[in-house]
Amino acid sequence: MKYLKPAAAAVLLWWLGVSMAQDVTGLAKVRDKGVLDVALYHDFPPFSYEQGGRSTGIDVELAKLIAEKLGVSASVRLVPPDETMEDDLRIYVWKGHYLGGVVADVMLHVPYDPEFARGNDRVRLIAPYYREQIVVALDPGFGDRELALDVFTREKVGVELDTLADLYLLSAYNGQIRDNVVHFRSVAEAARALKQGELAGVMAPRAELQAALGDQAANYRLGPIQMPGLRQSGWDVGAAVKADHGDLAVAVEEAVAALQAEGELERIFQRFGTTYQTPSRLRRAGG
Repeated sequence: MKYLKPAAAAVLLWWLGVSMAQDVTGLAKVRDKGVLDVALYHDFPPFSYEQGGRSTGIDVELAKLIAEKLGVSASVRLVPPDETMEDDLRIYVWKGHYLGGVVADVMLHVPYDPEFARGNDRVRLIAPYYREQIVVALDPGFGDRELALDVFTREKVGVELDTLADLYLLSAYNGQIRDNVVHFRSVAEAARALKQGELAGVMAPRAELQAALGDQAANYRLGPIQMPGLRQSGWDVGAAVKADHGDLAVAVEEAVAALQAEGELERIFQRFGTTYQTPSRLRRAGG
């Protein structure tokens, strides 16, 4: 056959156009420019923050290693959080801000959750690389029995304002803890108050709390606690790319799986004074 009927030709051109567009806007585009643009949260130690005029942190190091696996360099952009995670994905991954600005190729530190994914179909949630968990650091002077929240019905507990830990403690034990909750602008400030003996404990995500306590972390009883009424106190953390960037999604997942298998993820967390926890949905290398 020397020619296609117009309708068939149109379908073929449409298919080719879609395929080419996906190729150009996905992994091929990243490799063509030689740079992987990565959006990370600013002022978020130990994951991504400024120190000495440069970006550093667990997620910064991870972004560089992912880019290296893809054969390109990493361009890290530290960005502020918006009102919700959905807003962050819209602004930094699939659409951009209404005032302008280019979206990133990848965003790290996104909750990796099937239910959350179903409500955000403009992006692909991929490559879980860590499992975060709410924990308590308790001054050992307040008892050596199993960690439990009831100690804070009598003693002061520090939390970062407007966080999961904060919201939970305000209603836990039928409100009996509420008056002992002390709010801080950051986990680091709460940890500082704990070190100075102003609090009995601090409740926060494990990595943030361990990093904030630094070399004094061993001075406290630190671990997970029972949180009745909460569906879960831990969650997987991964990455997000635009929904139609399937090839880039696969490449990033393979890179993260390889880094985990090589022990690089654990080494990064150790360098920043935190304990690495394997995510429950980690895609294994070669799997």
